[in-house]
Amino acid sequence: MKEKLIIASVFVLAILAGFFGYFYAGQQPWSAVDFSLPFKKNPENQTFNNSYSSDLEFYDNFFKQITSTNRVNEKVYSGVIPHHLVAGKYIAGFLQSLSEQEPKTVVLIGPNHLQKGADNIVTGANGWNTPYGVLKTDEKNISELAGAGVKINDDVIKEEWSISALVPFIKKTWPRARVVSIIIKNKADQPSLDLLADKLSKILPEKSLVLSSVDFSHYLSKEPANFHDELSINTLASGYFPNLRKIEVDSPNSLYALLKYNELKKAQNFNLYSHTNSAGILNQELNETTSHVIGYYKEGEAKEKPEIMLQFFGDMMLERNVAKAMGADGLDYLFKEIKAQENRFFWGMNILSANLEGPFAPKRIATTKEIAFRFDPSLAKELKSYGFTMFNLANNHMLDMGWANLDFTKKVLAQNNLGFFGDELREGPEYTTIVGEELGLPYKVAFIGVNNTDHALKMDKVKKAVSEAKQNADFVIVNIHWGVEYAQKSNENQRELAHQLINFGADAIVGHHPHVVQEMEIYNGKPIFYSLGNFIFDQYFSKETQEGLSMGLVLGKDGVKKVYVFPFYGEKSQVKLMEAKRKSDFFDWFENGSRIDKRKFEDGNINI
Repeated sequence: MKEKLIIASVFVLAILAGFFGYFYAGQQPWSAVDFSLPFKKNPENQTFNNSYSSDLEFYDNFFKQITSTNRVNEKVYSGVIPHHLVAGKYIAGFLQSLSEQEPKTVVLIGPNHLQKGADNIVTGANGWNTPYGVLKTDEKNISELAGAGVKINDDVIKEEWSISALVPFIKKTWPRARVVSIIIKNKADQPSLDLLADKLSKILPEKSLVLSSVDFSHYLSKEPANFHDELSINTLASGYFPNLRKIEVDSPNSLYALLKYNELKKAQNFNLYSHTNSAGILNQELNETTSHVIGYYKEGEAKEKPEIMLQFFGDMMLERNVAKAMGADGLDYLFKEIKAQENRFFWGMNILSANLEGPFAPKRIATTKEIAFRFDPSLAKELKSYGFTMFNLANNHMLDMGWANLDFTKKVLAQNNLGFFGDELREGPEYTTIVGEELGLPYKVAFIGVNNTDHALKMDKVKKAVSEAKQNADFVIVNIHWGVEYAQKSNENQRELAHQLINFGADAIVGHHPHVVQEMEIYNGKPIFYSLGNFIFDQYFSKETQEGLSMGLVLGKDGVKKVYVFPFYGEKSQVKLMEAKRKSDFFDWFENGSRIDKRKFEDGNINI
């Protein structure tokens, strides 16, 4: 008897260990646990795929945790749902809220995580063995899809957890429903996705429900995950297709197919059911999380207007000890600690920008400057590969290698499809760069670079640049190089100039040059960041010069909606997000020193 108890205890502990291991790590549902318990015998003696877990109690527990009993009575055409089972109780609650829909067919569209098989879009003919019994397939519509270029391949489908994790929820909620499972590779092209959406809109019975099985931000701590989710949720609510190529989710193609289906069915009215993150659900500060967005679509036009997400860093210097530290690894060395898996930290926004603290040049030239920088031109391609979009050139080091290499820097950036703005000209900012539709943006954004470090500004020219930009763009962002090096508080001249720039028409101000972080201010409803500090630099001599701030802006049709900040620190030029007490202490210092109308940062952000 004791031996049986010991064996049973070990088995339970093993399951719990795997259970929590998945919570903290993972992306695959319960990947550390083998739920290979026997299914009930299939009376039809046919071949069936198996749901991710056969444990009835496991899924029942999700349904027992449901707290809301509200039901959606209006017709629901489609929805978005995660397959990350940390959010299992929210999945169960959502489907129960739709239980009165009683669909005849439920279509599950998810990613082909493993990119398996030869085909980009795959469905399966086999039903699913679940803890609640067999979930049968809609054979007729699967045949229709197969005739429209979707391939039937159950060997691929059966291993895809974006489907197998959810089929028990479907069977439990709608016992008589049939399922169509579809998985899509990342490389599926738009015509194929359009054809899929069109076919579904025509062949599905009136009582159908299309669900896109998609997990949202991965591998990041909660604050950047929430920032990335801002764009993702807005894309769902606005139906703005170009942003699908910018959002940080595990299957943009699955969402494209869903949004296209909604467009054809004239059902683009998105209703958010829940937005959660594994760190919040577990009440833990985790370095790697997964976020979950659940919502549904009713008949009608999109309720929201599209938004734009911008992210900024301060001074980036790529020579001296930084170059020595990089060695042959290049930027991979610098970003090793901050980028997260699959470089996810650098996804999820429309534009990623930094102050380029020096020029690219083929070789170093003689100069009388005591401190003069020259960056390897090959690094431009690496910056592009990390998702950088725009660079400020208005600073006191851009002419370190002479006027010819200022032009060379612009040429190198342009060759790598990298934008730039600002110039080191004595008469003031020559370059105001306006971007919009060519970058897939729903609005025009003007970027202005101003250098106020080694010469006096001609304010009439600055005012003209900002005023004209305001007339020709929806938003004006001013990057300004200014202030006193190593001073952790802005001075009166900075504050006066900042207010003038806002009064001229700037919507936000991004400051740099002091090599340390300075406070922020909200002036007339517009954010001013006096200094983001160093991003990449070799000033290893103090804690303050090795701390920096990345700032995110959420821009809506009426202006700046929200500001995010991500404090980080460097060690030998490798940057890493602050955690735990260091992060908490930083926010205490930053909030207390800033003029933000008594606002407090919640999960790294404040509403403007």
